[in-house]
Amino acid sequence: MLNQLLKTKLILSNIFFVLFLGFAITALIGPKWGMEYAPAEFHRGLDVVFAIDVSRSMDIRDIPNFSSLSRLNRGLLIAGDSISSVSGIRFAAAIGRGRGYLAVPLTYDNEAALVFLESINVNSMTGRSTNLESLVEAAADAFVITSPAKKVIILISDGESHQGILRNAINRCVREDIIITAIAVGSDDGRQIQTQESDPNSPLVISRRESAVMRQAAERTGGIYIDGNRDDAANILSSHLLSITQDLEQFSNESGSGKKEPKQRRPLFVILALIAYAASKFVTRQVSTQANFSTQANFSAQANFSTHISLIVLIIAIFSSCSEGKLLLLEANYLASRARYNEALIPFLKALNHEDAAPYAEYGLGLTFYLLDRGEAAVQRYADSQKLLENFSGSEHRELRYRNHYNTGIILFEEGDYRSAADSFREALRADPKRIDAKRNLELSLMSISMEVKSDNRTDEQLEQKEILFGYLRQEEQQFWKSREWAPEEDQTGQDY
Repeated sequence: MLNQLLKTKLILSNIFFVLFLGFAITALIGPKWGMEYAPAEFHRGLDVVFAIDVSRSMDIRDIPNFSSLSRLNRGLLIAGDSISSVSGIRFAAAIGRGRGYLAVPLTYDNEAALVFLESINVNSMTGRSTNLESLVEAAADAFVITSPAKKVIILISDGESHQGILRNAINRCVREDIIITAIAVGSDDGRQIQTQESDPNSPLVISRRESAVMRQAAERTGGIYIDGNRDDAANILSSHLLSITQDLEQFSNESGSGKKEPKQRRPLFVILALIAYAASKFVTRQVSTQANFSTQANFSAQANFSTHISLIVLIIAIFSSCSEGKLLLLEANYLASRARYNEALIPFLKALNHEDAAPYAEYGLGLTFYLLDRGEAAVQRYADSQKLLENFSGSEHRELRYRNHYNTGIILFEEGDYRSAADSFREALRADPKRIDAKRNLELSLMSISMEVKSDNRTDEQLEQKEILFGYLRQEEQQFWKSREWAPEEDQTGQDY
């Protein structure tokens, strides 16, 4: 009887292990069936870096209809007009000749970017030749890779490059989802340039605009090519940036928004593989028997086997009883934990249709929107989650109630609404009076309210002194950028344009 029991257990173990292998292999393949609507790509904002070529060839005045402007001045004029016409964008600037440098880090201060652009000329850097690869690399270094903001490099150059391999920098931009918008300045016919200012007998060469190089950089990264000689070049660039910001703002909370794609079924097979593997381990446990294989021992073995089978059935029942809403929450939390916020929104939205999961889905949406820097939408989601919890008794879902109020207080405090933040922290303490973090943040909010009241009573004389101080600091900052000397290039060989 015992041998028959062991044989049965071994067969069951093999069956479950084969199922485990099948489910695991299927999960690795990543099966898809059925259709669902994927969300439109969402980004937290737009980061723009101007990559400006300041080589000697950029000092040539050969632009049709703009004969009084050099190539560099024309490019800077286009850049300045675009900065003045758009808002809510972080700007940075990188300049390069034989080597690229990040001169201004990403900032929302448009005035700082404009001041720096006004101070640039071909003497802003030392060195020889042109290295567009290094310039684009320096511009790409300004971005934070983990940031969900859309990344755009505006390359202002005549396209001539005598050092480096621009293709390498373009490939990096493709990998990191960075768009290059190319503004090509100069004439296609070109003009003579003297390679050595100190030697009038040095050979003369023709410097031309390399439109094909600039166009390729834009097309490979999904950007646009702009002819810097056109009268409306600045308007084209401004419209391009505005179109990107408008696309980023177009996001619907409806689950049916976006394009239709096959539904990913990998999480289902991962769960099935885990269940099968656990079952294969349970059925291989040894049965405790007596040496004489008595009737009592056989009965004990059968009871033990029955207990193991019951445990397997219980585990399967637990997983099978897990509602679709909870499975959607598991999927959404998995995606959000890996910073795949766009993909996590869809399962959260679908979970709203399930009553048992809806409060947690609203909370998950609030947290996801907060990570996407949409504080107002996050606060609304937390409020909706709290409203759904009114259908339950006060002793249920205490942690979720606390989190809704606490996270709301954090967002309101960051926005400077200290009174509302204090109210939220008070509600969080009503949900869980033992939480030290909420107590500390409540005290900090009350202190901020007190400081805010005192600051409102400042005299006009104090305000005037503050304005004088800021004016002095602004003047010092501008003088710093204008007088900054860049380190000399190590390589002083090669063509000097």
